[in-house]
Amino acid sequence: MIEMLYKAFDPQGTLLKGLVHGESEQEIFLTLRKRGLNIVELAPAGFSLELVQDRLKKLMNGVREEELIVFTRQFQTLFKAGLGIDALLSTLAKQAQNEILKEALVSIRDDIQSGLSLAKAFAKHPQIFDKLYISMLLAGEEAGILDQVLEELGLVLEKDNKLKHDVASATLYPKIIIGVMGIAFYVMMTFVIPKFSDFYGKFQAQLPLPTRILIAISDFCSSYWYIVLLILGTAGFLFGRYAASEKGRLQIDYFKLRMPVFGVLFQKIAMARFGHLFAALYKSGLPLVRSFEVLSQVIGNEAYAKEINEFRDGLLEGKTISEVMRNGKAFAPIMVETTAIGEQSGNLDTMLSAMAGHFDMEINHMTKNMTTLIEPILLCLMFGMVTLMALGIFLPMWNMSKAVTNH
Repeated sequence: MIEMLYKAFDPQGTLLKGLVHGESEQEIFLTLRKRGLNIVELAPAGFSLELVQDRLKKLMNGVREEELIVFTRQFQTLFKAGLGIDALLSTLAKQAQNEILKEALVSIRDDIQSGLSLAKAFAKHPQIFDKLYISMLLAGEEAGILDQVLEELGLVLEKDNKLKHDVASATLYPKIIIGVMGIAFYVMMTFVIPKFSDFYGKFQAQLPLPTRILIAISDFCSSYWYIVLLILGTAGFLFGRYAASEKGRLQIDYFKLRMPVFGVLFQKIAMARFGHLFAALYKSGLPLVRSFEVLSQVIGNEAYAKEINEFRDGLLEGKTISEVMRNGKAFAPIMVETTAIGEQSGNLDTMLSAMAGHFDMEINHMTKNMTTLIEPILLCLMFGMVTLMALGIFLPMWNMSKAVTNH
């Protein structure tokens, strides 16, 4: 696979520039010609300003989830109306506002014209379409129910997007409070404490312990700020490396599930995602083993992903879904029993969707009341910080008369 930079005019006379991938220069040339482009320049993608600009554009202007949802809905509507894949993708590419999505759709159309299946063509753009998206497209193609799968996929993406927005809204308040506390602490250490230190030093009095602690911290940060930055940078780098490792991700996700207040929320989110995604994959006709493989990759929590992989191994041994779920520890008993009932009645997808909806309501209730739930934790943090500052700054002032007398 090679990368090449191109400059070309489209049929409307607009100059286009960008980065294109292919197996060879000839293949890339033919791909661009198939798009109806009049090629002006085609060169290897070495280090250049154009390459940097292209990568920055893709980094800053990725495809948002809302845009992907709209695209999926439009795709399903046009496909259900009987429009051919080639004309369908051309139409969606023309009206796409996002340049990254537009380029991907044109490339997908060309790949399909070259003989690739729909799922394989979409799979060449993993930065836009994840494993869940590709797996459901593949299942819809193989079963001949692509319109139903696209409709189900749109619903799943909408529910998942709403869930993420609810969680982001719920955690906004504590993030603001902690951020303000951090800024206040920085201002105190940088500007306020040094002034008090100079003032108290004139009296040569024994300062209280809280005041000496604050002055020592302030002096260290002022004199050795580069060491502080080095420590913070090293700690951030090491934590990033640890979080990127398989063991690190697993331990961090286990910790998230045990956090006060938020741990329960993360568990409910995982249950809701599992219910919605598994129901959609099951309804699409994807084999159970393959469904669990996809679920483990898109569930969003390594602790649950580990158990889902164990479920897959249990299915290969001939066990039922509810049997392998009972052997796990992360899944709520109500989800296990619902799965068992769904298996017995033959309505597994319906039961899973209903249970996921139940968890959605619980998550919605928790996010709306999140401020009330985390107030005790935030109050403790604020009380500790205010107490330290008050003792460190005002305690010497209360003893000022003694200090003045000694002086």
